[in-house]
Amino acid sequence: MKKTKEKKYIGTLIIWLGLFLLALITMPNISQIVRDKGQITLPSDLESKVADKMSKKFDKSQNGAQLIVVFNSKKELSEEQNTQIKESIQKLKNEKQAYSITSITSATDNEETKKQVVSKDKTTQMALINVKKQDNLSSLVKKIQDKLEIKSLNVSITGSEVLNNEFSTTTEKGIEKTELIAVLFIFVVLVFVFKSPIVPIISLLTVAVSLIISLNIIMNLTKFFDFPISNFTQVFLIVVLFGIGTDYNILLYDHFKEELAKETRVAKAAKAAHKKAGRAILYSGISVLIGFAVLIFAKFSFYQSAVGVAIGVAVLILNLLSFNLFFMNILGKKMFWPSKKFDGTSSSILWDHLSKAALAKPVIVLGLIVIFALPFISIYQNQTLNFNNADEIQDTNSAKKGYLLIQEHFSKGMTAPTTLYIESKTELTNQEDLATLDKLTEYLKKESGVKSVASVTQPSGDRLAQLYLNKQLSSVTAGLTESTKGMETIRSGLQSASAQLKGVDLQTQLQSVQTLADGSNAVASGSTEFSSGVTQYTAGVNTVSSGLGQLQSGNTALANGISQVSAGGTALSEQVKQLQAQVDNLKNVQVQVQTLTEQMPELGAVLASSGIRSESLGQLSDYYAQLNSGTAQLATALNQINEQMPNLTSGTASLVDGSKQLSSSGTVLVQSSGQLAEGSAQVNTGVQTLNSQMQGLSGQVTTLTNGLDAAVTGLAQVKTGLNTMQNYLKEMQDSYLGKEIYIPKQVLKENTLKPSYDVYLSKDRKMAKITVVFKEDPSMLKTAKKLQAIVADTKARLKGTSLEKAKIAFGGQTSETADLENLATSDFKRTAIIMLIGIGIALVFVTQSILQPVTIIATLLIAYIASLSITNVFSNLVLGKALLTWNTPFFSFIMLVALGVDYSIFLMIRYRDNKQIDKLKAVASIQDACKIIGSVILSAAVILGGTFAALIPSGVTTLIQVALAVMIGLLLLVIMLPLVTSAVVKLTEEKK
Repeated sequence: MKKTKEKKYIGTLIIWLGLFLLALITMPNISQIVRDKGQITLPSDLESKVADKMSKKFDKSQNGAQLIVVFNSKKELSEEQNTQIKESIQKLKNEKQAYSITSITSATDNEETKKQVVSKDKTTQMALINVKKQDNLSSLVKKIQDKLEIKSLNVSITGSEVLNNEFSTTTEKGIEKTELIAVLFIFVVLVFVFKSPIVPIISLLTVAVSLIISLNIIMNLTKFFDFPISNFTQVFLIVVLFGIGTDYNILLYDHFKEELAKETRVAKAAKAAHKKAGRAILYSGISVLIGFAVLIFAKFSFYQSAVGVAIGVAVLILNLLSFNLFFMNILGKKMFWPSKKFDGTSSSILWDHLSKAALAKPVIVLGLIVIFALPFISIYQNQTLNFNNADEIQDTNSAKKGYLLIQEHFSKGMTAPTTLYIESKTELTNQEDLATLDKLTEYLKKESGVKSVASVTQPSGDRLAQLYLNKQLSSVTAGLTESTKGMETIRSGLQSASAQLKGVDLQTQLQSVQTLADGSNAVASGSTEFSSGVTQYTAGVNTVSSGLGQLQSGNTALANGISQVSAGGTALSEQVKQLQAQVDNLKNVQVQVQTLTEQMPELGAVLASSGIRSESLGQLSDYYAQLNSGTAQLATALNQINEQMPNLTSGTASLVDGSKQLSSSGTVLVQSSGQLAEGSAQVNTGVQTLNSQMQGLSGQVTTLTNGLDAAVTGLAQVKTGLNTMQNYLKEMQDSYLGKEIYIPKQVLKENTLKPSYDVYLSKDRKMAKITVVFKEDPSMLKTAKKLQAIVADTKARLKGTSLEKAKIAFGGQTSETADLENLATSDFKRTAIIMLIGIGIALVFVTQSILQPVTIIATLLIAYIASLSITNVFSNLVLGKALLTWNTPFFSFIMLVALGVDYSIFLMIRYRDNKQIDKLKAVASIQDACKIIGSVILSAAVILGGTFAALIPSGVTTLIQVALAVMIGLLLLVIMLPLVTSAVVKLTEEKK
């Protein structure tokens, strides 16, 4: 029979060792899995995650990681150093594929980029490098940093992905320290408690086997089924399993030692110890398991990652209640070698006194505990958390150095700018959408806490002056000033022209022309008679006297005609010259008016966009039409006169020549008379035509004069209108309207903004991004709160605009922090309630009471709130960390509640046994339970607290603060638990 049992236990040994070896062999690469799947991920419907999807759609190169290279000198960068930076970046650009680089942005790209990546003190310069997604980012960063190394400069590479990667590395190194320190600490404490080196070895072996097997299960579930894990899953699995595993072992070994003092047979003692302690272990373990398992109902995957601890607890319970039996049955009393003292369990003097005090004054004790809790509740409610993972990394780290340099020489927000993505169904390269984007940019710039904003209309963070009305109106008003001056010149010229036309005695001139026409007829008649006389003269001498008389008469008439022709021609010539001069003036007027008119459409477009009516420009157009019509009529008349002038001139010249020849020589009388007749005919024709044209010209000149007068009056009105318009536009220029953006269609056609489009608009021009840099650290909760207000305001401001139906989302570190804060806060409350309900139900079954679970949970909550508040103060005063990390409250809560409930269960099981088995009264039962179980709980608290203390050397702020909170909480629990439990029993069950 004995051999059969030994074989059974040996079989148990083989099974567990076999599972242990299998777990070691099939263990995946834990570090890589944590890096790939252990990062904090938020639900896909949150603002930052929506923005993340939009960013990848905006630019596919953003699917990887962005590295920020920081070049820093203690003094202003010299020309040589700037050249070295330029050359090193160019070398890297030449080998982009070798380093998985998709794009590089540096100061050499353009002036706008230079303004953003070179610090104001000229000591620091940045370069932004986008790389493809990497399995080993640390290795790539090291290669790039070596490539960019410049001896005279401090060169570091940072960025959110780099910092997260460094945080994972820091946590991983911290875990290695924790494992070693925890094992050594537990070993020493167990040696001290049991005064034997064998018990610690057995205890550590059973826990180590449970740890490796459960770690293998968790990592393979993550690898193949995306089971939730985080950077902290492994470290908390270690401390919880080593902590409660050692506690359970202490309870089991203590009962075994007690049974060995009563029973000589080892198997029977092991069975009794297994039955008594096993029940407590099972109840406690199930409570802890429930506490961690219910976290699967959390929405936040980071909180869900603690479910892995539940798997470890399940494996631990199975291991401790089976694997330990092998050692207990095989070794027996040798487990406690060299100790030979088996006189039962020890008692706790501290818990005995605390229980007696609470039983004596239960109301006072409970009242003092409530008073003690009040100030800590106040501190807890007003605490602010730190969401910056960079604070978890030591300042000596290269990535952290780069991060701090950016904050020092640029702005804290420059380390992780916030990006607003706006997606429309249509292209955004139009006046209305660009104006809406610009107004949104201006709004964001005015928000409190915002340092700079860059967008498609303000690519460098400053306005492009030529796109705004005040600049455009300045040009328009300057043009109006010049136009007014030109208008005055035109008006003066027209007024002068009108005066000159009015000064011409047109009726007298017309009379002269009429006289000329009459004389021309007389000349023509005389020349005809002259020609007839010559004929008669040549025909016969008998008619000489008569011919001479006729000739004399003809000559006299001819002389008079010639004189009239000469006088009329001279007067006509002068009038034509004057009219031609006026026409030239009018042509100049027409050119100036035409120039002003050509400016009217663009001016009208600007005025129309501003709501200004343009009646004055309409009047100017009417006056111009009148003036143009009059000028055209005059030009036509003069052209007709000019066409006849050669005939008149030719005829007059012939007539003069003929008369001279007649006077000088009679021998050529015949020839001259022919010429005279021909010339007089030409003159008569020209003069008659002139007379007809001049008669028509009289009406045209009158019309022209009226038109000029009207034009002068109209131009005066236009000038007044232009002055009014100029004053109005100047007033508008100086008002808030002057700050409005207006992009002329010509600018859009010329694609002037293409460089800005390429940066701030997607390739299909349907998505835009606006970059916002905050003054404060982008990971701070204060900055996240500001962004939350901006998000709400932005969505409200876009209503009623052309982008009302556009899809928008804010992305970046600050957006993630805002989402993380909302999710963590709401999910923590929800998860805590679920966890407390689950543990409460387990406690109801254990205690078979409703009041006691409520009392236990209340005690745990007071211990948690007080410990967290004390940790906050201690962290600020001693560690120099003013804020608790955002995940410290959560991990502190689940650790204290899930693990602290163990001690309550230990105590309540002992209390029930005293009442049901030993038939003690309630008061005596609780006092005895406190006295007996107190030593076990104190030892377990020391072990668990020491295990968490092993987290402190890790250097990770979260782990340090959680360790402090758990240690302080355990200290408070071991003091409050006997007080509260005894007081409540005294008040509720004294007579039982």
